[in-house]
Amino acid sequence: MAQVRGSCESFCPDGEAKMRIREKLLHYFELNNGQKNKPGVLVKEFTRSAADVKMPLPKEMRTEAALTKTVEYLLKDIILDTRKPYNVAYDFIFDRLRAVRREIVIQMYHASQKICLLEPIVMFLAYSRYRLCEEPIEKFDPKICNQHLQECLTGVLCCYEELEDMESSREPTIRELERRCFIESLYQLFNLGSPESFTRALTLPDYVRRDATFKLCFGICLAFQQGNLYRVLMGVPQLPHILSAVAAAKLQAIRRSLLQIFTHAYNNKQLTVPVPYLLRLLLFDGPIGLQDQCRHYNICLTADRKAVQFNKTDFNHNAEVFTPQHERFVESKLKRIYIPEVLLLKKLN
Repeated sequence: MAQVRGSCESFCPDGEAKMRIREKLLHYFELNNGQKNKPGVLVKEFTRSAADVKMPLPKEMRTEAALTKTVEYLLKDIILDTRKPYNVAYDFIFDRLRAVRREIVIQMYHASQKICLLEPIVMFLAYSRYRLCEEPIEKFDPKICNQHLQECLTGVLCCYEELEDMESSREPTIRELERRCFIESLYQLFNLGSPESFTRALTLPDYVRRDATFKLCFGICLAFQQGNLYRVLMGVPQLPHILSAVAAAKLQAIRRSLLQIFTHAYNNKQLTVPVPYLLRLLLFDGPIGLQDQCRHYNICLTADRKAVQFNKTDFNHNAEVFTPQHERFVESKLKRIYIPEVLLLKKLN
């Protein structure tokens, strides 16, 4: 197949822009200050490939520079636009980034080109899956988000390996090394408990395994593999911003597992576990969260609600795991960062 290189230097090719303006197919974020039928900044939308569709012309595809500027625009300007709820901005950005990914494939970019475009997409999806985790399914589908995050992560990791295998005289920059260590850490946490990801961690280059953030993530993954959930929970709050948000998606399942373990360890009417201890251990913000879980899994609180009494025969094994929720320790970390700077991997610490 002949390699095609895009020549369009704008966010949206002229042909598509004219058609969508004529047909009034503009998204809210493409309108001028939200005014109906007044075009603002248009961004190429995602369209599925079809068997009978010809290969796009160079003028219908964007250059590498234009794709980079598109990603930056979406993750700087649109992501901070508060005129609509975040789920609306997410849907728009998600679609336009899919169009970017499609052009990467069509133009057959090499690994170093793909990495610069895919890494911010990974960060956006990881951030969004946490920020929208409490939204109803009609506003946000976590399974679709997880699927695309895994695909993008896999693509980035393949690029890292491809660059390692290439005979090149150019050494990666410090910034490139930092970005890889962060993405490798994110991959480990996103796939917590996966034998495949854990095996990968053992075969990574020394500079990755020596990185402080990666070592913390690997320690959490190792503890999870060993069944040491206490160490996992003690490590999660130490993670930086986006990584703590990724790990937070696993908390509800870990809480359930620990509560089930307690039903066996303290299966005695004479034994109770103080509520303050459980709140600290399970990383709950307050007693309401613990009370909700106890009610859900059929675990009894003492009459004064100061302790929990476990009974393994009463535990509701059929109860579904709670859906992920916003965690106070994650919220405090995210409030201290400038989101576009982190999503574009300009500042990771």
